[in-house]
Amino acid sequence: MREKNIHHISKGYDILLKGAAEQVIGLHKSSQYHISPSDFRWLKPELLVEVGDTVKVGTPLFADSNNEKIVIVSPANGKITDIVRGEKRSIQSIEIAGDGSENETETTIPAEFGRNEVIDILLGNGLWPAVRQRPFSIIANPDDTPKALFISCFDTAPLAPDISFILKDKKEEFKKGVEILKMLAPVTLCMRPNADNVIFESIAGTDKHYFSGPHPAGNIGTQIHKTNPINKSETVWFVNPQDVVTIGRVFLHGRLSFEKTIALTGPCAQNPQYYTMTYGTDISQLTGSFSSINDKNLRIISGNILTGKQLSENMSVRFYDSQITVIGEGGKREFIGWLLPGLKKWSFSHTFLAFLSKKRKYDFDTTMHGEKRNFVMTDIYEKVFPFDILPMELLKACLIKDVELMEDLGIYEVDDEDFALCEVVCPSKTECQKIIREGLFTVKNS
Repeated sequence: MREKNIHHISKGYDILLKGAAEQVIGLHKSSQYHISPSDFRWLKPELLVEVGDTVKVGTPLFADSNNEKIVIVSPANGKITDIVRGEKRSIQSIEIAGDGSENETETTIPAEFGRNEVIDILLGNGLWPAVRQRPFSIIANPDDTPKALFISCFDTAPLAPDISFILKDKKEEFKKGVEILKMLAPVTLCMRPNADNVIFESIAGTDKHYFSGPHPAGNIGTQIHKTNPINKSETVWFVNPQDVVTIGRVFLHGRLSFEKTIALTGPCAQNPQYYTMTYGTDISQLTGSFSSINDKNLRIISGNILTGKQLSENMSVRFYDSQITVIGEGGKREFIGWLLPGLKKWSFSHTFLAFLSKKRKYDFDTTMHGEKRNFVMTDIYEKVFPFDILPMELLKACLIKDVELMEDLGIYEVDDEDFALCEVVCPSKTECQKIIREGLFTVKNS
């Protein structure tokens, strides 16, 4: 391991949350599937099916109206039972009733293929949405040529699934997936030093980097910033490890399947563990058993507590997520709570005595512990933000929609998830992620 490929992240913070998933894998099945266009950032869906249509794995459901080559396909065999619409007839979800058959199909792979053929195969099988780009974290344009393709082989978000554990029986599929992705761009694998990296280190022809330190060391944005920063007019692609397996399965076995392993986590999750399921599978039965505990309402999140999306009606894990987090709904005021010693209360500023126990794990809920207030001038963001960027100045530039200033301050290098910890520690309760997301949208459409 070359010394120059080791990066220590000193600015950040690990949120210690109760409810880590036990390393046991169960199987979750359901006859209902929910596919939501909102899983794919800024994609404008062009519907390709109607209620009553019979679909199979790989049947196109909708295309991106801005690039009709990019399609989202059905992950299951069954029938379209409903197309749920929202305001201005926007498509909220496509409902599929499964027919009970195995959710996979055979696909033909030519004996010889090059970069263009790989792109066509990924597009034709609905696998291209797995390839995203920075800046903007949108589905990559297949006509572009990126300067690199990143795969983060670990995750440092609260209660994040163990990637090495998930891939332990999928080594060959992962290796094949990386081999295919190398035909699209130079591949960089990002790992933890002194971790179980046997699968990743055995893959030749890739650039390997190691990251130590607290969250967000596992964020793809942090890894790109420290190794291959993005300038204006440049793009970097990235793919999640489980999507690499899905791609490898197609090219290795000729089987298209959207099966993935999900970690059920959180302080209010009963029997947290891993589950294998098809993307889009309804998880109501999985989570319904603990819709409330001790008369305490719960929030079910697709993803982690920092960047995940609350699930309410369409109870399925989002396309890019590998985790379900269950926490309690807060909102109750506590009388003179800030005057108490707080032996079990978390505080980034060490307001409460609980910080003396370095390994204490907390039972977080959705309580804000305060209300929104004016933007407080402080250096607290810099303590958890590892980029060589001025976070508060960038947030202000986004608020006033000054595109030139945003570009000067490094908007192309960040995404909303990179500001999640800033949002947690912010004394003003500012929605930093929303501000950055809207800033990115402004830049993209300028």
